[in-house]
Amino acid sequence: MEKRLYVRKEESMKARDVDLLSYLEAKGETFVKEGQYYRHTKHDSLLIKGNMYAWNSRNETGYGAISFAQMYYGMSFPQAVLDINKATIKKLLIHEQPSVSTSKEPFRYPKELEVQDQTKAKEYLIKERHIDPRLVHWLFQKDLIAQDKRNNVVFKWREQGGKGKVIGTDRQGTVPMKNKRGSFKQVLPNDNPHTGFSVDVGKPTSIHFFESPIDLLSYWSIQGKGLQNTRLISMNGLKPKTVAQSYLTARREGLPIKELILAVDHDQGGKEFIKKMKQIVNADLIKKKLPSTGKDWNDELKKGAKEKPFSKYFSSSRTKPNEQERSMNG
Repeated sequence: MEKRLYVRKEESMKARDVDLLSYLEAKGETFVKEGQYYRHTKHDSLLIKGNMYAWNSRNETGYGAISFAQMYYGMSFPQAVLDINKATIKKLLIHEQPSVSTSKEPFRYPKELEVQDQTKAKEYLIKERHIDPRLVHWLFQKDLIAQDKRNNVVFKWREQGGKGKVIGTDRQGTVPMKNKRGSFKQVLPNDNPHTGFSVDVGKPTSIHFFESPIDLLSYWSIQGKGLQNTRLISMNGLKPKTVAQSYLTARREGLPIKELILAVDHDQGGKEFIKKMKQIVNADLIKKKLPSTGKDWNDELKKGAKEKPFSKYFSSSRTKPNEQERSMNG
């Protein structure tokens, strides 16, 4: 640890703005959420609420990361400031103005726009995008995707890796359009822009990040039953804050996350994103996984599908769940 006898005012101000729980998790401390509090997994009388802390067995209370570092780690004030400002994923954890305008109202999912008919959505995902049909049927069954009145595919952003409440959605058009994106795309406003479509496969020890829900499902279709014990998350682009928040959220859920796998597009933007994340986050956490033959994972899937037609692998007569389907259910 750097031993300086003083710190500049801007350094101390920066450290004061760091979220306490985020700093502690970056240091390797683990917590379990209990109502409005987070309880330390090793010292069960140590509680965190917002930026306040209370270590009841030692009669210690206080506010903020600096005060906590002095109390818990025995640091001097300058040592605490420097340590906080150098903590893992520090650049993403300092409270800044959000880059995306957020809704002040809690997100309300417009269930009334859904339709029972799933034909257009399934045709688009299976025939046009070549997503594994078993995967598509499972996503509908688990209420992770839907079809709306305009025949769009709706990807529901559910908390806790697809098991919690809906906090946002993507809408993907199924009809080609003459625009830059090639089809209709929309993200419905929500009160947390640094989230996305997410699904757990088994009991996650890693998190995979993708640029879109279609890339996520394409990668899963390619990997099949070889994909186990991970959380899949769509960033809707290349968003460092989504990586940071998703990692911290998973840790707060008690998940032993050991790897953050950036499965982004094989282009300049994707490569620069990986380089940037390795500078921001602990480099040992970051792994990359790029398509080998296509620009993105759907290109990769389609190229493989030409060699392996669906009819050869997906039999409609099968009724027993296979290993992949069991893993989807955790």
